[in-house]
Amino acid sequence: MILYGMKILSDIDLHLNLPTQGYTKSTITLSSDIPPPLKSKLTIGTYLHTTHKHRIFFYSDSEISKPFYEHQPLCYEAEGVVRFYWYFGDNTIYYEILSSPQKLAFWFAHPFFPLFLSIEKHYVLLHCSAVMIDDKAVVFLAPYKSGKSTLTNYMCHHGAKLIADDILPTYIADERVYCVASHPYSRPYREAETLGEYISEYDNDPHPISAIYILQNDSDTTKTTITPIKGIEKFTLTRKNSLIYTLKGFRLEHEKHLGKILSTIPFFKITRPWGMEYLDETYQSIRKQIQEHIR
Repeated sequence: MILYGMKILSDIDLHLNLPTQGYTKSTITLSSDIPPPLKSKLTIGTYLHTTHKHRIFFYSDSEISKPFYEHQPLCYEAEGVVRFYWYFGDNTIYYEILSSPQKLAFWFAHPFFPLFLSIEKHYVLLHCSAVMIDDKAVVFLAPYKSGKSTLTNYMCHHGAKLIADDILPTYIADERVYCVASHPYSRPYREAETLGEYISEYDNDPHPISAIYILQNDSDTTKTTITPIKGIEKFTLTRKNSLIYTLKGFRLEHEKHLGKILSTIPFFKITRPWGMEYLDETYQSIRKQIQEHIR
């Protein structure tokens, strides 16, 4: 199965409807056979944040603010749910289920695996949605609970193809910024600990990003307006509305990646009416703008 452009070989069925054919950057093994020396070396724990009502901890043998060294022991824990162990630089991930096995798929695919891919420098990941519209990969950035996923879900039921609903892997090749599909699931209503609705219209190939749109809602309008963003406003809005998955030791590298995104991809601000009844008006406005202005 393919997840975030990585081929996953697992000793447990994750019960996810994931593609088995398409682009893969590397192969990751998921195993329950945890080496005892790996667990014994984890002597320092750090609280990261709370997500999905569970506290997240990171464990290693030294402070995580320092650069990781080759084969450093690492562990990600969703308290009371699951732990994932690995050695830095290695492509085998070990899991330890602490509660219901049914929760493993969500915690692996959504909160943990993107962080792993970022730490291991496979990709730089953006908190956004992305779809294929008229054979062009376009990205949408917006604040939390702004309706970004609802719009994405609507577009994928009306001609667009899903690339990512929440976390987008990106990389640079030939001086262009490419994106890779995450998984064929959409969560327009953000149910707890689930990947959401399966989307059959899904594009699993890498594509250069053609445009980035910043979504802004306006309850006083019934029409969608799209305007180009340039200069410092582009940087300010992108930083405000996006999240690059990283720890302190990776921030400089990821900031350079963000600089490449800002300098090579056209940005636009979408001011759109708020409400389900306006989804089609917004979608058609975006399609028209892409057809007329995006190469």
